[in-house]
Amino acid sequence: MTLQRSLLLVGCAYGALLLCAAPGDAAPATSRFSAPTGSLAGMHPDGAANPKTLLHIAIELQPKADLDALAAAMSDPASPGHRMTLTRDAFVERFGRAPDARALNTLLKANSVSDIATAGDGLVVGGILTVEQAEHLFHATWSKWTDGTRTALAPAGPLTVPAPNVRDVRGVVVATTPRLNDTRPSFTYFRGDWYEPARFRSMTDAVDGGGSGQRIVVVEDASDRFDTNDVRKFLTAEGPPPGATERSVSERSFAFKSPSSDCGRDDRGQEGALDVDASLTMAPLAETIAAYDDVCSAGNDGTLALARALDLDPTVIVFPFTVGPVDGSIASRYGQTTIPQLEAIVRGIPLVVPAGDDGAYGYREAGIERPRVAWPCVSPYVICAGGTQLGDRDGVADEGPWNDDDHATGGGISREPRPAWQNAPGDFIFSTAYVKNRIVPDVAGDAAGHLRVYWHGYGLGGVGGTSESASLVGAELAAINSLVAPGRRLLTAGDLYALARTAPAAFRDVSRENDRGWKDNTLRPRRKALPKNFRGILPTPAPLVRGCTDQQPDGCTVTTGYDAVTGIGSIKEKSAVEALR
Repeated sequence: MTLQRSLLLVGCAYGALLLCAAPGDAAPATSRFSAPTGSLAGMHPDGAANPKTLLHIAIELQPKADLDALAAAMSDPASPGHRMTLTRDAFVERFGRAPDARALNTLLKANSVSDIATAGDGLVVGGILTVEQAEHLFHATWSKWTDGTRTALAPAGPLTVPAPNVRDVRGVVVATTPRLNDTRPSFTYFRGDWYEPARFRSMTDAVDGGGSGQRIVVVEDASDRFDTNDVRKFLTAEGPPPGATERSVSERSFAFKSPSSDCGRDDRGQEGALDVDASLTMAPLAETIAAYDDVCSAGNDGTLALARALDLDPTVIVFPFTVGPVDGSIASRYGQTTIPQLEAIVRGIPLVVPAGDDGAYGYREAGIERPRVAWPCVSPYVICAGGTQLGDRDGVADEGPWNDDDHATGGGISREPRPAWQNAPGDFIFSTAYVKNRIVPDVAGDAAGHLRVYWHGYGLGGVGGTSESASLVGAELAAINSLVAPGRRLLTAGDLYALARTAPAAFRDVSRENDRGWKDNTLRPRRKALPKNFRGILPTPAPLVRGCTDQQPDGCTVTTGYDAVTGIGSIKEKSAVEALR
């Protein structure tokens, strides 16, 4: 059998319906929108923006009912409505704005916006346009901002959007050199073995027959398509995941891009192969869809890609991207919570994202040496996966925190209020009595590349990152949820904390150091090699950036119970299923 390659054509499905206009004598409705300016902190204006710069925008419409309040209630396991999830059709009926979305689609087309797409819920419409086109459409001007190291583009004032019920316009504030660092699987210097899938499963307490009836959608950038032959070889090599077949993997293309370094690398499918292989390993009976979209582009926060992933009616979504840092509040830099995050909660779809590969930096930016957390990991509506290092310790399967000097799992304390559900077992340094803010990550999985995968025909390991952790965790949730009753499934981050309180044995508490002796997420970058016969002053080493210092002077460290490096710990599938049945 061969892998299915499917193509979804988006942006033109409405046909002639999009040409319908309002009566000529009706005054067009407008909305006013002020873009968040948190990303401009520390920068100064530096003239007008280049009018030819492309903006990848996603316009969100205000849901017909109070989606924010419902999602906030349903994210909490203590809420009476926590498991009263909606089907896709019921969600659209209650919240969708199809007529407004069609009118907005027509408006963008009339203004020569390209790559127009409308989400199936009728709440998100997006496309690509130049700054010059945006200034004409939104009646605003764009300026360039810089601090000498970083550069950003932003509108100089509020936007006038010629459409009613606009909630948010994403992508109008952009970094001109995007770097979504967690989409970059990197060689890790952790010392260890590569494990075939069967061995990897045995070391992570994987359940047999996991994933039946589940659909895992993994969002990938369209510039980085994996080779189907590599997945085929992965499934036919020694120790394959039991029950997994090629028929369970398919691809959907929402965007077309040449292989490139848009995501910060040019690895020709390494990320996609790693994510799909991780999904097949931990949930071998699940359907896995690689959804290729335009994610790694300036100003893009993944809103449209996630909206289109939701159109595939998944049971789990993996979004293996870190979009950027959060210094203050989420709203100050990224605006309101995205519609897709809220929709996933209300429809009972776990959304798993990575914690970051830059340690206490969260998401590292040149010229900024302070701890941060990463978006969307810090959102209370996602499950944030941190990194561990799976290995053998004296012949026994064990895990340590992932830290190889150059990369380490992100984590730390945000400035967002701590959700009511984030209350792990025991009274420890991050207890609710002392820490009032959202902490990340929530759980963890191997990020050290110990799963043997195939890339261009070669079996390899040692390539990982918290994007791999997110894919592993997403598949673990699919496996567990396929074997327990609907009313007991793990749907949100809050469900994981509730399980940790009632059944701590469902998690491996990662509380020991790794084989280098590190038990934190502080990076210790290697010194650059000096020229031969160098006799000058040794350059100043890069600073150590420690997170969590208000509670832990040595930085975010691994400890018994919950910690800001590995969260609750890694999921033990068999124990979780037993506790939830």
